[in-house]
Amino acid sequence: MFSKDTEQGHPSNNISILSNTVAKNSGLSSKSLLSKGVGNTSVPSQMSEAYSFNLCELQQMEKAIEQLKQDLKASESRFRNAIEKNADGMAIVNKRGLVAFVNPSAEALFNCKAEELLGKEFFGVLVVEGSACDIEMEADIIPQVGNTDKTGMRVVQTEVKAIRKDKENAVVEMRVVETEWEGEIAYLATLRDITDRKRTQEILWLYDRAMAATSTGIVISDATKPEHPIVYCNPAFESITGYRRQEILGKNCRFLQGIDTDPAALAIIRQALQTQSECQVILKNYRKDGTAFWNALSISPVRDRTGKLTHFIGVQRDITERKKAEEDLQISEAQSREQATKLVAALQEVKETHSQLVQSDKMSSLGLLIAGVAHEINNPISFISCNLGHLNNYTQDLLHILELYQQQYPEPAAEIQAEAEAIELDFIAEDLPQILSSMNVGVERISQIVQSLRNFSRNDNSEMKPINLHEGIDSTLLILNHRLKGKGEIPPIQIIKEYGDLPNVKCFSGPINQVFMNILSNAIDALDDWNQQRGLAEIRGNPSQIKISTKVRDTVGDRFLAPNFAEITITDSGPGMSEEVKQHIFDSFFTTKPIGKGTGMGLSISHQIVVEKHQGELDCISELGKGTTFIIRIPIKQ
Repeated sequence: MFSKDTEQGHPSNNISILSNTVAKNSGLSSKSLLSKGVGNTSVPSQMSEAYSFNLCELQQMEKAIEQLKQDLKASESRFRNAIEKNADGMAIVNKRGLVAFVNPSAEALFNCKAEELLGKEFFGVLVVEGSACDIEMEADIIPQVGNTDKTGMRVVQTEVKAIRKDKENAVVEMRVVETEWEGEIAYLATLRDITDRKRTQEILWLYDRAMAATSTGIVISDATKPEHPIVYCNPAFESITGYRRQEILGKNCRFLQGIDTDPAALAIIRQALQTQSECQVILKNYRKDGTAFWNALSISPVRDRTGKLTHFIGVQRDITERKKAEEDLQISEAQSREQATKLVAALQEVKETHSQLVQSDKMSSLGLLIAGVAHEINNPISFISCNLGHLNNYTQDLLHILELYQQQYPEPAAEIQAEAEAIELDFIAEDLPQILSSMNVGVERISQIVQSLRNFSRNDNSEMKPINLHEGIDSTLLILNHRLKGKGEIPPIQIIKEYGDLPNVKCFSGPINQVFMNILSNAIDALDDWNQQRGLAEIRGNPSQIKISTKVRDTVGDRFLAPNFAEITITDSGPGMSEEVKQHIFDSFFTTKPIGKGTGMGLSISHQIVVEKHQGELDCISELGKGTTFIIRIPIKQ
């Protein structure tokens, strides 16, 4: 396939060689023998014996030649099939650096037809990489890689960038082997696209850097092996325990326990490992130097896509200072009431700090920013609102005085009359009250916006309170209003509200507002992406919509809900999602958005807030081409 037939190897030449051999044995020339043909009765009698002697051998050799032809054809067919169906791109580059042959995979890699690639410079044009671009075709600079069958065969393997037509360039693993093409030295380049692998490596590196940067200790143990040996620990775990990574890997976390470690906490851990479930405990552990520390430990199972348990992730926080504060509080209470009061206040401060930390973990920085902005805006708006009433009264008094002057002095001096005409006094007298009225409406609108922002971001999560969920939804929509507006000729996203008679629901308002924000933001993202794939006529004929409905539910199908639940349904008219994507939307770090646009934590946190924090339910109903619906159910009374 890769070289022309040589003179010696061509089947017709082989037949000539065989004819010469027969003629030599018979005493005739090959030309005479072939001109006579097999079975010719005019052959001289003196050649009969020689002809009979070589006829059988000639026939056998002809059969062998035919078999060789068939074998060669089959071998070439298999070879061609293997080359054409090879997943790796393959290109033959002649000694001038020009492409002489490419397979279909190479065409797909470069996004070009073979005709566009043949004769094109390969190194430095189609593939770019420092060492690859500097290859001299005539020079013996390609280093030997591994063992080869042929003596002197030269191989180089490197990583290059493939320059693709009308498409993003690809990172390619290239292997170049010296070969022969049409009787000249050439190079066979095998190209494997590793772009996705490189991106995955970058993401994994980013995750590793994130875990290395956190102050929380993290360990991963292998759940498939006895004793669950540790296979990973971050620097924070080394810092907390005092052990080095080499001393930790391969061990079970029991090496941190002591004789006074709480047996009840250990029983909870063993139960969680046996049932492959999550658990959170606080237990006493010991560092390498023998000092004790209190460990707030959380263990979570990790399963593969088939649901098989593969690892356990342990997250630990050193809460020694908090435990010490609690112990000091108990001692102080026993000594004196006054000191006990001070320590109670200190404990309350610790609890408030802990509440703020939990809020910081659960709420995005958006809520804190909005709260600050709302607070800063509220004071000047209140000042303007209070003074607008006075300004309106003063304006009416001045206009009344002006009217009396005009009645008493209908013919003012020429200079006054000219100035009145220049400033359009009649228009000012008519328009000024309208301006003040418009300003008053604007101030009232800003006050409503500020109130909505404060409702959304209020940090009253230390305890559950009865909340009007409709206000939370409206506040969230107000914050997202700029994203709902149309862009150019694309119409805005329509919001359809079908609010039912919903009583106040006892819940943590901040986290619930965060759930509304995450789900509505995802719906807007889905609709924006969907509109980019649709034409303007289709968008106008079927505009984007988000429908929000609320009601009280006591049953779901045949299932009875106790107590009654507040049900909030948020439905978008977007493209929907596949069953595979839907199964993972509540998984941490799972996202279908491009790198850098989504963290994959929004729905995971929302699920935790609704299900774990409020003992509610968060379901998703979606089908490709039929939009997506999220159903939130929260107990009305906890």
